[in-house]
Amino acid sequence: MSSDSKLAPPVFGNLSPEQIIAPESVDELSECLRQAQNDRARLLVAGGATRLAFGNSGSAFDRVLLTRGLNRVIHYEPDDMTMAVEPGCTIEQITNVLAEHGQFVALDVAHPETATIGGSFATGMSGPRRLGGGSLKDWVIGIEVAGVDGAIAKAGGMVVKNVTGYDMMHLHYGALGAFGVVTRLNLKVFPQPGASRSVIFTFEQSVAAHAAAIAILRSQLQPASILIANDDGWKVYARIDAPPTAIERLVERVISTASEFETPQDVAIDEDGSVAVQPFVRAVDLQSGQVVVRLPIVATRQVALLDAVPGDDVNVCADIGSGLVYLSAKTKASIAPVLEGQDSPPTWLSLPVAERQGIDVFGPMATPAADVVRRLKASFDPDGMLNPGRFVLGL
Repeated sequence: MSSDSKLAPPVFGNLSPEQIIAPESVDELSECLRQAQNDRARLLVAGGATRLAFGNSGSAFDRVLLTRGLNRVIHYEPDDMTMAVEPGCTIEQITNVLAEHGQFVALDVAHPETATIGGSFATGMSGPRRLGGGSLKDWVIGIEVAGVDGAIAKAGGMVVKNVTGYDMMHLHYGALGAFGVVTRLNLKVFPQPGASRSVIFTFEQSVAAHAAAIAILRSQLQPASILIANDDGWKVYARIDAPPTAIERLVERVISTASEFETPQDVAIDEDGSVAVQPFVRAVDLQSGQVVVRLPIVATRQVALLDAVPGDDVNVCADIGSGLVYLSAKTKASIAPVLEGQDSPPTWLSLPVAERQGIDVFGPMATPAADVVRRLKASFDPDGMLNPGRFVLGL
């Protein structure tokens, strides 16, 4: 087990190295949880610490429990297209292992070299390629979780159609570790596309960009992702995945479809498919110091919000396929006018600590759902030991 002070980013404050624990096995992690329960110590649970800006401020923490030491690929069966990993595996690590066998999972994160699979699962921030292949929640077929008392619970398995046990995958997805510490994720993986392209359209007005993006979405061309961003003009970023023999023809059809309503000022094609998701990657870089907010707005209603964006003060990334819009700026005050009149409550992904005080960054929750969440927290963590105050409702 490690307690090296090098593991502690500044957000951990004045905690001493001995209070920052990085277990290197599930048994060690369970023992850490049991000891914390005995000591009634409050734990901040983190992985690669790239998304600690997300969530409510929480209370004062007595210890930090880092899962980055649990970084083994436990099992990988390329023929079955399944993989079991510990939560501390980085996205880059998983990507490299899968690439050796021509496989992948569509995870788009800001810092793949440090962002972990456990952190991605706990924060529930799936990227724009969910349009073509679903979200991380959809790929998890089995899970292992350590409870507040260190006891290990399992659900699912290593078979894609496995339905054993309760649906713990959905319970812990996006829960910020409020109900337990994930110690293993079983994933279904996918064949890599034979070829990828990024097609980038530039328009003068947001309404034209929106019309082009909707046209691609409603077509039968099945892009992997579609984004709109105010990046030196209004741009539509479409990622196209296809067999090598079909990729050029598919790109031509995407360009033709997007240009039906208004001719774009420019069309650029990049052979690197990852270029098409960069606006999202920049938007969810929670270490950038930017204030970041996410709004759930269906694709057909996003144009009104795009029109409300003031000049270059606010960066916008509209994920057409997921129905989510990300806004980022230097200050909350710059974003506030854009949010006026919006029916959908915002989720603040990154906000200065001083401005998080007294608000729930997740927004309001209906009473029936709130009652369920409170009962779940009381059942799984009755003493409020795991990430206290960080989850919805200040739980």
